[in-house]
Parts: sequence; C-alpha cells; structure tokens
Amino acid sequence: MKRVLIFLILGLLTLSACKRANDNNPALIGKWQGKEWLVFGKPIGEDASQVEFEFTAEGDYSARFGSQEESGVWRTQKEKLYTTAQGEKEIVVKILQLDATTLKFEMNRGGRQETLELTKTQ
Repeated sequence: MKRVLIFLILGLLTLSACKRANDNNPALIGKWQGKEWLVFGKPIGEDASQVEFEFTAEGDYSARFGSQEESGVWRTQKEKLYTTAQGEKEIVVKILQLDATTLKFEMNRGGRQETLELTKTQ
C-alpha cells in the first residue's frame, strides 16, 4: 500500500511539473492592429495595418491578415507569447515591448528575423 501511495504522489508531482507555465499577461488582452512589419530591420512592403489580433482573458485569440484568419488559444511565459491555432502546433514569439498601447514581437520565420509592431485599439 505504501508503494502505491508513493507512486501516486510521484505521478502527481510529475504531472504538475509538466504543466505548461502561463502567467496570462493581462496587458495583452484586447484588440491590436498592425503598425509596422520589418524583416531584418527593414520594411517588407506588406501593409501591416492588415494584421489584427484579439486576445481574450479566457485564453482564446483570433488573428487576421487580409483574407487569412485563424483562431486558437494563447498563453504567455515571461517575455514569450505562445499561440496554438486550431489543429496546428504551438508557435512562440518573443515579446520585445508590451504596454498599454504597444505590442511589439519578434518572429523567426524560416530563418528570417521579423518584427511586428501593433497598436492597441480596444
């Protein structure tokens, strides 16, 4: 009986250690619209204003770029934003700036360093 109890406790500890951290940064909650999109520090010619994100307090998000749309769940851990679109793998971006009006993050898409700056609209 003692062995079963020990294995049960160890199993619960292992599961709790594997739980993904989430500090649910409340500054992220709201609607955001693209302001500037850079690749290696230079404009890429895309209309950043076509990029829109909405993050909810419940941990859901939606994103739109032109006619492309996706939705899923989000979480933050320190300076990292993790998003998982429905049916897709988790993606992580580095948050460079996050305050009441500005969200700026850095992505690495296929070896290309991209920076996207957004402005809070709601």
